Amino acid sequence: MERLLKEKDVKYIKDLFEKNLKDPVELVLFLQGENGDKVTKFNSQYFPYTEEILKELVEISDKLKLTVYKDNKEKEAEYKVKEISALFVEGKNTNKNVVYYGIPSGHEFSSLLEDIMDASKGETELSASTKLAIKKINKPTEILVFVTPSCPYCPRAVRTAHQMAMENELINGVMIEANEFPEWSQKYSVYAVPKIVINDKVQFEGALPEDQFLAQVLEGAK
Repeated sequence: MERLLKEKDVKYIKDLFEKNLKDPVELVLFLQGENGDKVTKFNSQYFPYTEEILKELVEISDKLKLTVYKDNKEKEAEYKVKEISALFVEGKNTNKNVVYYGIPSGHEFSSLLEDIMDASKGETELSASTKLAIKKINKPTEILVFVTPSCPYCPRAVRTAHQMAMENELINGVMIEANEFPEWSQKYSVYAVPKIVINDKVQFEGALPEDQFLAQVLEGAK
């Protein structure tokens, strides 16, 4: 397979990581073989590209590690994997709760880079008031963010959800590539992106400002 990251991309990311990575970050990727129970012919076409782009990414910094599990039911259960492919960003402030379902391509690649840096530094860019409110959530809360690679507004929503997860381990911040999982998109009536669903109770569309996003999450967490 031809390399996916061009030379200028690698140079840019290398400089970004040298300035911002502090502690190690592990990327944990779940894939399955052709007969895996979560695999469809539709989304399995993306698997090689997902694995390849992550392999190229971790080559850029010795602070990054990629672990790939294929057809590993025990690990899937440990990470509570719902669909394949699934990518978890594991760092100082994550606990199997910063998740990408589907390939983090297009605009979402920038989300992954920023998540890696946050996980390495162990801190987010959320406001102090948002962090305080998020830390008070005391029950499991799942934030689903449906995206497409071509959506320029989606990364903002993904980043907000993932940063909230980094601030409270009871929160799962979950990106879902809507085209890659059509049944999931149909279940939640995804007609426009970003589409955010909180605990299957609160739903909204659009990349809301941080304070409005927070209000929706607090409502969903009640």
